[in-house]
Amino acid sequence: MNFREAVLEIFKGNDPGQIVWQPRIENWYDVNKRQGTMPEKYQGMTLMEIYDDLECSPRPYLYGRPSPEDLSDWEGLERAGGGYCPQHVPPVWTVRLEGGNITSEQDIDGNELIERWETPKGNLTRRWRISELSIVPHVTDYPVKEVEQLKILEYILRHQKVEFHYDNYELVRQKMGDRAPLAINAPRAPFQMLILFYMNYEPGIIALHRHTHEVESFLKAAEEIDNRFYEMMKDSPVDIINFPDNVDGHFDSPPLLEKYLLPHWQRRTEELRKAGKYTDVHWDGSIKPILRYTHDVGVDGFEAFTPKPQGDVTIEEMSEALSDDLILLDGVPATHFLPSASVSALKETIDQVIEEFAPKLILGISDEIPANGDIEKVRLVSEWIKEYNAV
Repeated sequence: MNFREAVLEIFKGNDPGQIVWQPRIENWYDVNKRQGTMPEKYQGMTLMEIYDDLECSPRPYLYGRPSPEDLSDWEGLERAGGGYCPQHVPPVWTVRLEGGNITSEQDIDGNELIERWETPKGNLTRRWRISELSIVPHVTDYPVKEVEQLKILEYILRHQKVEFHYDNYELVRQKMGDRAPLAINAPRAPFQMLILFYMNYEPGIIALHRHTHEVESFLKAAEEIDNRFYEMMKDSPVDIINFPDNVDGHFDSPPLLEKYLLPHWQRRTEELRKAGKYTDVHWDGSIKPILRYTHDVGVDGFEAFTPKPQGDVTIEEMSEALSDDLILLDGVPATHFLPSASVSALKETIDQVIEEFAPKLILGISDEIPANGDIEKVRLVSEWIKEYNAV
């Protein structure tokens, strides 16, 4: 059974008779390639060639990207992140603005990506910092600074058009082959978008407290606007949908989770399940305060649970929270892959994660191998997994 088939069997609730190892090396690859620090052995190799050499499986998420006709500088966009992942260009699904007399542009100025929107309702600007140390840029200046500007943002969102490109999907599917099944990254929940990309956390929470009606009205509207994304996903040939919400129990505290996130996940997982899709959600950082909600979410699995010493929970606590019916994707702390970290501690963790979670397990690094991580430890884990699978 190949990697693609084995992953799908796990999501179907079956035992594939093997452990699948998906370490996610994209950020390591991109940063080292940019900085000229790629180990000599891998210089000149593509990302997929390195995965093949390491004898492990990628986890290819299809990110929504601006439509190609809206972009004049693909190289610039790739450098800035924006959903770029080297194993799936060209974009399989795109988002572009249509109608509404809206003008939008993206510019790169040094290490800054600037997005601007001009609309009949008003104008918005968002700034991102581009780092040579990460594949993903970080917001430094948020577009919504006053609650009234949520109306401008809602106007922009209402004029987005989403499109799935079947020809590009086939190209990417063939490129991925049997290494892994393709998956789609869904839009983040409106609440997560508010605190991560629209207003920032503290201003967003203050606005939610002081202007509850206005903010909740926007969140409700954003949820309905997102229907177009879910219709696209339900109609697509992609089997797995990931909710990339980057949930942290300190920021997404139980009261916020219960009110703004659980209803979103429950609604979307139900409609996706009816369409024959499998789902998982990305919870990382501190998860101890919210572990008790795992069976309320509605997903088939949880990605990026991070045990101690990097996270705030033990492997046993993770196992108890997922029990025997939820899948764990990842489970190995990224800190184990630092050059100074103990190989014996890595082996002990691998053995314990397999013991606790297999066959409901897609083994991986929580969250990814660090850019300065020891890639040969990924190969070492591959060797251990081959030995395990041979038994």
